[in-house]
This record gives sequence, C-alpha cells and structure tokens, in this order.
Amino acid sequence: MKFDSIIKAAEGPRMQVPEGWGQGRATFGGLVGAILIRHMQANMDADAALLRSFSLSFVAPMVPGPLDLDMVTLRAGKSVTQVQVSGRQDGQVVATMLASLGHGRESQLRVPAPRAPACKPPSECFKVPFLEGKSPDFLRYFNLFYAGGNIPFSGSKEPDFQGYMCFSEASDNQDAATLACLADTWPSSVIPMLSRPAPMSSLTWTMEYLVDPATLPPVDCWQYDVRTDAFADGYGQSQATIWDDRGNPVAFSRQTFVVFT
Repeated sequence: MKFDSIIKAAEGPRMQVPEGWGQGRATFGGLVGAILIRHMQANMDADAALLRSFSLSFVAPMVPGPLDLDMVTLRAGKSVTQVQVSGRQDGQVVATMLASLGHGRESQLRVPAPRAPACKPPSECFKVPFLEGKSPDFLRYFNLFYAGGNIPFSGSKEPDFQGYMCFSEASDNQDAATLACLADTWPSSVIPMLSRPAPMSSLTWTMEYLVDPATLPPVDCWQYDVRTDAFADGYGQSQATIWDDRGNPVAFSRQTFVVFT
C-alpha cells in the first residue's frame, strides 16, 4: 500500500495499518508518526497554527490491522495550541503524541539555524540497497544515501553519519507528516560502530520544525546529519538536523533509542 493512501486513511477515526511497512514485529516508526500527524491536521481548523514540535512515545508495537485514532485539544490559546493524538489497537494505546502548534509573532530576536554543511551530491554517495528478507520491509519505499565513510556495520570507532533521504516513488505530499516519515528512515546513530546487524528501536522521538515543509519549493532529496549525545547501558540519545536541497535548515529530530547488543 502506498504512503499517500495510508496517510489519507489516517484522516478518519479508524483505519487499517497495512502489511509491508514493518520494522521487525512493529510498524516502521516514521509511518506511525506520519499517521498521527495527519490525523491531527485533518481534524483541526483550516487556520490552525504551524506544527512547531511533537514528542512521540512508542508505547507498544503497532501491527498490521485495525487502528483507532483520536485527538484531544488540551489547550487552545491565542498563539499556542497543545494537542494529544493517540493510536489504539484492541483498546490499548500503542502510540501517543503530544504536539505543540504556534502562530508566528513579532520579535526583535533572531538566531539563524545552521546552513547545511558541504556534502557530496546523492549521485556520488553510497545508496543503501534493499535486500529482500534481510532489510526492514519499509525500506523498499525509500532511498537513503550515505555521504561519508561511516556506513552501517562498518565497525567504526565513532558513531554518527550524514546523507540524503527521499521516497523511492515520489509522494504527492510535502508536509510535516511526510518529512517526519522520512526523518525516521535512518537507523540509530551508533550503527556504524556495529560489525553485524543487531535489533534496535526508538523509545521516544521528538521533532521540531523551523518552517512548514508544505510552504517550500519541491525538494528532491533532504539532507540529514545525526550526532550521538551519549550511549550507555543499551540506551542512546541522538540529535539530527534536516535541510532542504538548497541548504536551508528545516527541522531538528531527537531520539532516545535502544540497541540490543
């Protein structure tokens, strides 16, 4: 089932989570985030404020099958609105998101976010192959390009990497939901340090939007750079920056993740 069809179905109170988007026994986290964002945006007023940030907790694996969605507006102020969106299967919460939306306001302060670092183009990067039966199922829908030497399972002494991301078949959408989906396609930031595959998953995920992706000119590939803050006892913390293909900063992504090794 195509991405655009899935998030279109997410606009209603009940949908079917499709097969083929798995990451282990769970549905790919980027799709989970996109579903919740699209449900929220479809059920808010047309003049709703810009999504500034969300925090998503993966409470339990979301699996193929019926999914019930609901949204609660916790507070709607003059400038800022706080919303909670949840997905339930068999009556149990599997994912819940707290989202903050805010209208722009006049300010004398401005601190620009960093421009994209120099990076070779996607055509010169290592493209991650999709290997049936070995790669996570969802990867068939995306193109990932590693721009440096820190590729997965290379046994590097250092974590972190940078590259580019896009859908393998262009989406008709370019919005907060689609960018969230793309941002989570990347594996955990410590994956270059591994010498062989190991199970890993996100525990919590936060994204902060600097601009609304829907207001930007069409982007072919988004540039991505992730840095590890710390890793110990099987848990890691990382932060990433996302730029459009003109080098403009668009979003920050932060995760707490688990590696089972």
